[in-house]
Amino acid sequence: MDVSVGSSESSGRSFIASQPGAVSTALQTAVLSPTFLANFLGNISVCLVIYGTRSLRQRPSSPILASLAVSDFSLLSFLLFRLIWLYDFEAANKACEHFIVLFVTLLYVSIGHICLLSCDRYIAIIYPLRYTEIVTRTRVIPALLVAWGAPVVSAVILPLSYGNKAHSQFRTSLISCSEFTGETQPLHKVHVAVNSTLFVVIPFVVMIFVYGHIAKVSWFQSSRTEPGENLNLQTAELRRRKKKEVKWMKTIGN
Repeated sequence: MDVSVGSSESSGRSFIASQPGAVSTALQTAVLSPTFLANFLGNISVCLVIYGTRSLRQRPSSPILASLAVSDFSLLSFLLFRLIWLYDFEAANKACEHFIVLFVTLLYVSIGHICLLSCDRYIAIIYPLRYTEIVTRTRVIPALLVAWGAPVVSAVILPLSYGNKAHSQFRTSLISCSEFTGETQPLHKVHVAVNSTLFVVIPFVVMIFVYGHIAKVSWFQSSRTEPGENLNLQTAELRRRKKKEVKWMKTIGN
């Protein structure tokens, strides 16, 4: 606890979180370390598979998947910060503000990528014959640049123009690095609201619409009657129910 107090004096804020005990540290390390390694190897493997497979490299949507694997390192940053927190309070206190900015930015980027992948699947299912015409490299690359650039500008660059000590303290208080005692500026409140709307609310609304429409179309397709099914009503009904379930699950899975 002395380390926490010393780092507080050097950084000008109080590290209010308490240091975990030996048992808690061991348990968290046993869970976080394998999770960190699995996430790291999984994301690296996705990038290598896409790069090494010619058919995947040629698909216009593959850059979205590879870029999502890179942005998914937001989880890695959280796990790494937590491990540092367990063993070095002073280093965690110094990196606290930088971590929260990095984590929030990558989180926004990941949500944007998931939304892009959802739209890609929507086009592939609803407009299968026009998929290659609609989804092209010349459209995917600008979309990825927006998915990366907009969160970086909004979460990293814009706060530099109005950020102050209270703003910094508010960000670090989100993960218990400090206790927020000041007042949030109106501009900061507007900025948080805009970020939440643009990078969280709107993507989730789009994804809900996309998967809702896909479920509706799949259910409609599974309910269609095939020629000759009405000759034996009992058998036709059983066959129709089975096909409906299989078609619906396949469509949702795609």
